[in-house]
Amino acid sequence: MMRQKWWLKAVPVLVAINTAIFFYERLIGLQGRSRLFETYAVTASGLAEGRWWQLVTHAFLHGSLLHLLVNMAGLWFAGRIIERVMGTGRFLVLYGVSAVAGGLAQILLTGGNNPLIGASGAVCGVVIAFTAMFPEAQIMALLFFVIPIRLRAKYLGWGITGSALLFLVTGFEPWIGHAAHLGGCVAGYLFVRLAGYGTPTFLERKFFRKDDYGAAG
Repeated sequence: MMRQKWWLKAVPVLVAINTAIFFYERLIGLQGRSRLFETYAVTASGLAEGRWWQLVTHAFLHGSLLHLLVNMAGLWFAGRIIERVMGTGRFLVLYGVSAVAGGLAQILLTGGNNPLIGASGAVCGVVIAFTAMFPEAQIMALLFFVIPIRLRAKYLGWGITGSALLFLVTGFEPWIGHAAHLGGCVAGYLFVRLAGYGTPTFLERKFFRKDDYGAAG
């Protein structure tokens, strides 16, 4: 059987779509971008008016280049491995479920008065799925997006989930969708467990070198 071409896999296609939409946002100007966000960003009023597509479409809009780059970096590095393990179909379900869960969490936990944009909820779901499936894998992360640190994947998962909860409760930088991050994290973890990916030691042996992980603690 022929191997699937890399550009036909979900992750590079999602990265390309998000990037193309971001540059389209820049081209249409402030007024056009405002109309675009009004239609496709998720808000409580939008859902109340029946615009349920916003639960998905908000994940393809980004407010800045940094916003886009951070999300696409997380999707690229964790998503390719998860797609390889799950297959493209299940990966897309994971991504979509995490995006929807992030949007719903933002509405339910914050009231949803401010428009939510960004793939952060979906990407958090993908990253947490990775950390749940490969908890002992040694990975490199950037602390504060600058300082490289090497740690086990499970600690990254705890850090992302814990910080999302802490920032949500304390109201730190309220313009950031911490509730969406938390919703994506929960969805990603539950998806992995409910889908039966509960044997990380087997997966780690298959996809990582022996010296890249240690005994489960």
